[in-house]
Amino acid sequence: AMPLYAKALALQTGRGPAAVLVTVDLLGLTAAITDRVATIVRRRHGIPRARLLFNASHTHCGPVVDEQLSVAYDLSPGQWAAIRDYTSELERRLASVIADALSRLRPARLAYGAGEAGFAANRRVKFGPDGPVDRSVPVLTVTTASGGLDAIVFGYACHNTTLQDGFVQYHGDYAGVAQAALETRHPGTQALFVMGCGADANPKPRGTLALVEAHGAVLADAVNAVLEQTVAIRPSLDTRFGIVELPFADKATRTRWHGQLDIDPVYLRRHAVLMERVLRRDGRLPTVQRDPVQVWRFGGTDLTLVALGGEVVVDYALRLRREYPDRAIWTAGYSNDVFGYVPSRRVLDEGGYEGGDAMIYYGRPGPFAGDVETRIMREVRRQLGA
Repeated sequence: AMPLYAKALALQTGRGPAAVLVTVDLLGLTAAITDRVATIVRRRHGIPRARLLFNASHTHCGPVVDEQLSVAYDLSPGQWAAIRDYTSELERRLASVIADALSRLRPARLAYGAGEAGFAANRRVKFGPDGPVDRSVPVLTVTTASGGLDAIVFGYACHNTTLQDGFVQYHGDYAGVAQAALETRHPGTQALFVMGCGADANPKPRGTLALVEAHGAVLADAVNAVLEQTVAIRPSLDTRFGIVELPFADKATRTRWHGQLDIDPVYLRRHAVLMERVLRRDGRLPTVQRDPVQVWRFGGTDLTLVALGGEVVVDYALRLRREYPDRAIWTAGYSNDVFGYVPSRRVLDEGGYEGGDAMIYYGRPGPFAGDVETRIMREVRRQLGA
């Protein structure tokens, strides 16, 4: 129904290696995929891992990749073989689009601004009707030396799921519509969407193609309104990358959690089979989840992009904005590895889908331990030098 894209924006200051932002119209990329692509890019172009950032739009109307969410699907061995073949081709194409972006480097200026779009709504209504939401629309522009608008990078913190499970065609959802609209309005410009911390927000209302078009138009309009109000960014870029280990809850907590799940038994059976396979292979269930954390600082403190792995709830973006009020902080989720939901302490304590139940579908042994937010914030502060 709509083409899906991978796009790359290469940025270089001085004589050091370039940095590349890669955006994809997929539910998510896995660490296995991004690690393999990063290895290729380092070998071919000398770009270190900290200077390569992957972000997925989280459209649910895209192909399955790797073994992501394997518990959610009833697929044959032949279908899984096709997914493995596609994943290999995807990795080759990602490496290729990165190389293409690097070949097109030319003098440019960056600028930043932020607007707002109103269709995101917190979806955890069973825990409260007015849950937190982030309706900000961060915008980074790239302008050539001649004054032409070369690229627009923009974000939003809302599940890219206006279309629901009855729609079974490829489509970029509202993020895809917004990108296409901006590229139509600004011929010759590439528009790249960066998903924010929208794990606990949904488009409201949703369910039809007409609503997809409407939300996409609202988001494109919000971006357009910012274009004349951006502030120039000084030409420097500092990049950091690290892995934080997030412990899973102990066995007793997992047992209680599993007994309280209100999930179709077919998923519980598939999850049990997967866990048994992991036990036979490794001798134990995993005790931690490796979570990538990445910080790009543009122009010193002109703009700070914090990119977190997993489906990240909104509390992280709001907390960073509170703790660094003197900085322009852009917080993205769905970056580098979408391995499952990443709750805040509040969401973890409340429970529910984002608080732990969805870990079944992602094939994880259980919910996270209580210090998940503390560990992530500690690593973010370390990379920020705070």
